Amino acid sequence: MIVRIVAILAAGALLTGCSTEEGLRAQELLQRAEAAQAALTSSTFDGSMAFAIDGMNVRMLFNGATSGADQWFALRSTGIPNGGDIAMEVLVRGNRAWTNMGGGWQAATVPGRGRSSGTMSAAAFQELARYVKDVRVTEHQLIAGKSVTTIAGDIDTEAMIEAFADLASFAEGTSLDFSKLGLDVGDIHAVLTIDERTHLLDTAYITFAMSAEGKSAEIELRYRLASANQPVRLPSATG
Repeated sequence: MIVRIVAILAAGALLTGCSTEEGLRAQELLQRAEAAQAALTSSTFDGSMAFAIDGMNVRMLFNGATSGADQWFALRSTGIPNGGDIAMEVLVRGNRAWTNMGGGWQAATVPGRGRSSGTMSAAAFQELARYVKDVRVTEHQLIAGKSVTTIAGDIDTEAMIEAFADLASFAEGTSLDFSKLGLDVGDIHAVLTIDERTHLLDTAYITFAMSAEGKSAEIELRYRLASANQPVRLPSATG
């Protein structure tokens, strides 16, 4: 559930600020995708998040399903040293939630809904949008039997994060200087495909790199919408 939201929000942050013809078209397509996502009655999805850190390669594989307000998410890891790999499931039905770490379902706190996520203003987001560097839109491509639009873009990540820290109310009177922290943050690169029939975000591929004190980390996120508005059966926490 979180991954789907992040994919759309990351794309929106990455592309909204472009005033070029392609940038404006990308913004229109992503807004339409967000509206289509909100109208989904059910969905299934899968993907992975990979971390390459100082010679260690960790991959988190995930899949999930939604049906109305009910949601299920499963995650398993590979490559964590010393047998530290994990597997877990999260199930949310109405106002109840459960987690399963391999020993059976246990009641959990329902993720906060309706809570304020911060006090960023619209003007602050407009300020952040200036760090978009490039947007490319390619429409009417046939991929895996679907007619899709591909949106690719880059953002100056370090400048965006510094601006975010400067503009956010919680950081008032402070600033964030990555050079003083010895942290080198690379750009975000994103490639998204939107199904031209359903207007839904079909796939997302996002990469990001950073380094500090001679050590580097590369992060890769892949997401795929497997089905939309089809019958879905979520697991039962009491079955």
